[in-house]
Amino acid sequence: MRLAASFAVAVSIAASPATAQPKVPVDPSLAASDKVLLQDEAKAIAELRHRLRSQVNYRNGLLVIIDRSGTNPGVTVMPATVTWGIDCSDRGLSIVFGSGSGDTDNGLELQLTSAAIGDDACTRIAAAVGETVLAIIGGN
Repeated sequence: MRLAASFAVAVSIAASPATAQPKVPVDPSLAASDKVLLQDEAKAIAELRHRLRSQVNYRNGLLVIIDRSGTNPGVTVMPATVTWGIDCSDRGLSIVFGSGSGDTDNGLELQLTSAAIGDDACTRIAAAVGETVLAIIGGN
């Protein structure tokens, strides 16, 4: 079960893609709490928007991304015109900033949930999170 909801905001990227990083195992307690969270879509959308805004900020045409996931923790700064996409899979919902997708391990992936999201719920939740990405990129 896999649905990728991609929202392209630019055709070129001025930052180099990140190198592939090994995937860190999911904390079972985090996956369980995310599974409970996803049972209420309104609460899930509010929480995922909060998680996104706590890690991605707009500053003078740049995105300042603070990855706290453990996969590649640290701060990355890239142009706000970078391409991005949202992916729902068995691993949860993630946003990839930069070229490629989570499947090719290119770009910077921010994992917002650790629990699987079904295709129907993904179409609604990913769209709401995507609107938040657009707002951040627009400086809001």
